[in-house]
Amino acid sequence: MYLLFHMAYAISPIGKNLKNNTNIILGILLMLFSLSVNAKQYDGCTIEIESSVYTIDGEGINPGDVVCLLPGNKDFLLFRNIQGTAANPIIIQNAGGSVIIDTDHFYGIKFDNCKYIIFSGGGYAAEQYGIKVLGVSQGAGLSIDNMSTNIEVEKLEIANTAIAGIYAKTEPYQGDCNNLITRDKFTMYDLKIHDCYLHDIADEGFYVGSSKYTGQTIQQCNNIVVLPHLIEGVQIYNNIVERTGWDGIQVSSAISNCSIYQNNISHDSYSEDYGQMSGIIIGGGSRCDCYNNSIFDGKGDGIDVFGMGNMKIFNNLIVRAGRTFQPGNSNEFRSGIYIGYVEGAFTPGATFGVYNNTIVSPKSFGVTYNNQHAEMGYIKNNLITDPGYYSISGNDAFVNLMVSSSIITQSNNFSSVDNSLVKFIDYNNDNYQLQPNSPAVNYGTSLTSEGITFDIDNEFRPFHTYFDAGAYESHDPHAAIVGNIENEQYPYPIPASDFVYIPVNQYFSGEIILTSVLGDMSSKHKINNRQVIDGKVKVSLSGIPSGRYIVSIVSKDKAVHKPIIVVKHGK
Repeated sequence: MYLLFHMAYAISPIGKNLKNNTNIILGILLMLFSLSVNAKQYDGCTIEIESSVYTIDGEGINPGDVVCLLPGNKDFLLFRNIQGTAANPIIIQNAGGSVIIDTDHFYGIKFDNCKYIIFSGGGYAAEQYGIKVLGVSQGAGLSIDNMSTNIEVEKLEIANTAIAGIYAKTEPYQGDCNNLITRDKFTMYDLKIHDCYLHDIADEGFYVGSSKYTGQTIQQCNNIVVLPHLIEGVQIYNNIVERTGWDGIQVSSAISNCSIYQNNISHDSYSEDYGQMSGIIIGGGSRCDCYNNSIFDGKGDGIDVFGMGNMKIFNNLIVRAGRTFQPGNSNEFRSGIYIGYVEGAFTPGATFGVYNNTIVSPKSFGVTYNNQHAEMGYIKNNLITDPGYYSISGNDAFVNLMVSSSIITQSNNFSSVDNSLVKFIDYNNDNYQLQPNSPAVNYGTSLTSEGITFDIDNEFRPFHTYFDAGAYESHDPHAAIVGNIENEQYPYPIPASDFVYIPVNQYFSGEIILTSVLGDMSSKHKINNRQVIDGKVKVSLSGIPSGRYIVSIVSKDKAVHKPIIVVKHGK
């Protein structure tokens, strides 16, 4: 106050009355109060939105701005006409705590005519999901519609919604029959949704793109049939989806650059609504690769594929698909993976690849292939156990072909009726990694040419010479020991210096590889300098530095792995 008084005295001319000075002081106080109110509470925020504000319009928000949602409870959030650019997207995030929505509204959060937005619940480090939609009694948790495009969403929790958890598409009819939003007028681009947690959803967890790729009837406009918009660019990854009434993840009309990967889905399809029962469904008009997903205990198929073809389904773990759906009715079929067909939504001459999936105890079949229009279906390196229909159809329960075998190529699929024979690490506790002596180790064929160079844990494959069957690649250096070492004292001598002998049971012409026990790929040596003499291989260690190694001898159908120590003279 002393400072304010002297500021007022300095400004006011001598001789003016006290009333004028008082007015000046009050004016300065109001000015400083206004500045303190408008000051940013959080670093990095261009604009801060109070918890009492529910609708945020684009006016005054510029490309590159960081819009911070201050913590608190809201009835809903509507973002309208907010438009960044490709070079400078607008970031919308929580700051200082959680934003929580629980509403009787028709949506929890909605994007209306927005583009180039990054919407994040990661603005407060103490909260994994800093934006929470905990209930929507009449609609979806998050709706991305009315020509919104180029949207990235991360770190949201969405629960207890009346329809979908996340709904991402623009309906053709927006209240005006003269301005329908059809395929020729709008395309959604580059939708990315990741690291979200969806649970207890009445319909689909994710509803992305129109499921009416071949045409949609608009009843409000004299039943005119129009083509809904397409999506170019979809990434759905690292999400957790639990307890959905319908499909866990549904993607349709996504014609290019679409990937669904590293999602964890459990207990989908509990409403048992026919046509809406799968962990993941790739609908008509879509071309999506689907990989590294874990799908547990759904009532539907694990993965349904009705897409355009030229796509790969690989490295997925699917456990007990459909097992709890009408368990006493063997005529209600459910499969780990189902490849189907939609008229008018498929590319003639296209192919499907079903590779390196682990499918455990499906209700009926491991893989069902029912697309007679594809040029070829490739089913390779899958690990399928305990299909429920085995007692009725025998080995056909592992791969159920509903098309001519002439358009199917099958190879290196490992099948077992008994889960225990596979030698999983611990299948009783749902650990489906492979023990080193699993018969599925080194069972597969190389799929490197298909771009498959990793497993479900993103570990490189193959670890040894051959791919393992199923989603997991064993990285145990002693994997696939086949017991053809004649003497447990071999290889010898130990430690070795210039060479080492390894006995074999027969003439050997395969590969010999030395791998550092540290697993360093730079220390992996393929040995070409060797001799086979009297039932043993003499391996030269020239150029091999001192250290501990695993020596691997790999023939066409066998592999031997033994530890050795290399000590060079004088070292």
